[in-house]
Amino acid sequence: MLDEEIGDAMDISAISCNRYSPGDTVEGTFYDFSIYLALFDQDVIGSVFSDNYIEGTRICVFSRDTMTISNSADEWVQFDLDTPFWFNGTDNLIVEFLWSSADTDDSCMYTWHWNTGTVRSINGEYGTPTGTMSSLVIMFRFGGNLQLNSSTFGGIKAMLGNSGG
Repeated sequence: MLDEEIGDAMDISAISCNRYSPGDTVEGTFYDFSIYLALFDQDVIGSVFSDNYIEGTRICVFSRDTMTISNSADEWVQFDLDTPFWFNGTDNLIVEFLWSSADTDDSCMYTWHWNTGTVRSINGEYGTPTGTMSSLVIMFRFGGNLQLNSSTFGGIKAMLGNSGG
């Protein structure tokens, strides 16, 4: 995700994606399921996964040995992170979903996405160092606390001025 698509700096505590496949509720069980977040200072990624984040910023924020997801079409699936992630608001954000295997209909994790027109995502097999590049990016919803400049109500009132007597 590009920094301008996210907005201000924030402490990310949840990530959601939306399943768009039509039909009934589907369920999938995923093994060795993890979500990693990292920062990246470029707008276009390469095919080597480890080259696409600023060294020292990749953090596992969610991990389950076995996880079952059950959702209906057009329903947001939210992952409440085990470890919040500080997004600085200036670099781009890498969101990485990993699982070793799954017992599922593919539509369980198939989500709304858009074509960005530039290479901004990679798909690959679990444990491989490289993947296939794509311009399709998943639509995410991030939950957390935005960074606000520390100020009291009196300070804000003084900044904006007081027109009343």
